Amino acid sequence: MYVSAFELYRIGPGPSSTYTVGPQRAALRFVHDVAADGLLPSVHRVEAELYGGLAFHGREHASRDAIVAGLSGQLPERCDAAALALCRQRAEAEAGLALDGRHRVRFDPSRDLRQVVNHSLAFDGNAVRFLARDMRGDVVASRLYFSTGGGAILAEGDAAGGAPGPRVPYAYASAMQLLELCHVHGKRVCDLVRANECALFSPGEVRAGLLRVAQAMRAAVERGLTTEGHLPGGRRRTAPSWNDASRATSAMPAQVCAVYATALGEENAAGSQVVSAPSAGASGPVGALMQLWRDSAPEKYEERAADFLLAGAAVGGLLRAAGVRQVGCQGEVGVAAAMAAAGYAAVHHGSNAQVLHAAERALEPHLGLACDLASGRIESPCIERGAQAAARAFHAAVAAVRLPNPRVGLDVLTRSVVESGRSMAGRYKTASIGGVAVNVVEC
Repeated sequence: MYVSAFELYRIGPGPSSTYTVGPQRAALRFVHDVAADGLLPSVHRVEAELYGGLAFHGREHASRDAIVAGLSGQLPERCDAAALALCRQRAEAEAGLALDGRHRVRFDPSRDLRQVVNHSLAFDGNAVRFLARDMRGDVVASRLYFSTGGGAILAEGDAAGGAPGPRVPYAYASAMQLLELCHVHGKRVCDLVRANECALFSPGEVRAGLLRVAQAMRAAVERGLTTEGHLPGGRRRTAPSWNDASRATSAMPAQVCAVYATALGEENAAGSQVVSAPSAGASGPVGALMQLWRDSAPEKYEERAADFLLAGAAVGGLLRAAGVRQVGCQGEVGVAAAMAAAGYAAVHHGSNAQVLHAAERALEPHLGLACDLASGRIESPCIERGAQAAARAFHAAVAAVRLPNPRVGLDVLTRSVVESGRSMAGRYKTASIGGVAVNVVEC
């Protein structure tokens, strides 16, 4: 199944694609579904129930704020943590909100937003159920949505049947098929993906959308390099001081990548607007290598930024379609490193085999890496892991473009990642309900 670049690169508020953007999109879809069924005028009151990871970790990831914003019609692309909090505060003060900004209903977040912690549902339990009631209190609509990662959501019916993938001119299910298609049609990886995207959107929409993504990444890096202070979890931001030190000492490119990725990780942890790549928590590597490449070739940035992003999307789409989703941190920061390495190799004139080999080398060190958040926040070890992944992605891309005819074993590695994820206990795939979070080393 083909995964579009715009499913991998989503602009939205941090700190989590799964726990922040997903619930907001679920709320938006709920209002849309109720309106499409002609039930919106009869809705007098709305309630929401959070399950699984959303119930356990919603407070740390602004899930409640995101749901209120989504019910109000606010799009993730136009929000940050401050905007989400403002929506919730207004709803609490007024004990109500306007669904999609047009139909006033009763809704008190402190009473009508409930956390269900005594049982979980499918997809690791990251779910939200919305109830719409009429004047008499009868339920007129009940919808269940799952947040499946990367900002994507599934309704209960979608989860059971599964929607078919989009039809594209160059369909591929493996790295070897992708290489073969590129060889037969004489295309670069990025050009083949561009052709597929242009079958789903107009060429102008593809170009404009990718340029917005590149600009949002750059803006997030620049904010992170200049913003001082503390993150919500209490740790002090380090990117500004590290950036000053790296410039003063003429740091190596890999070190600069780590600084840029740290800036992005801290922006995400603060709830600022970032670009998921493939998730918000793993937004650092792709954005960092994009910024490093821009530093060396600013005159080509807008012209070839799309090539970088499309090459990364080719790899990210392959891994997502193969089942590398909710398999621990290897499926987040590992995939992010692979996407970043592929994009960096592509804009440095790497061959198709070199692009895929770069992705393989960047992904391999993350095999088996579990998700183990400290205090349930996407701060530690997420920021450090993103910085390390960015440095590894840089080294992987540089090494790959120096090999004339590299062997491409990405398909074998992908199967290993999927198998590793299946054997991993569920508490190590999603959040801090295992590992270091509960087994604290005494010092």
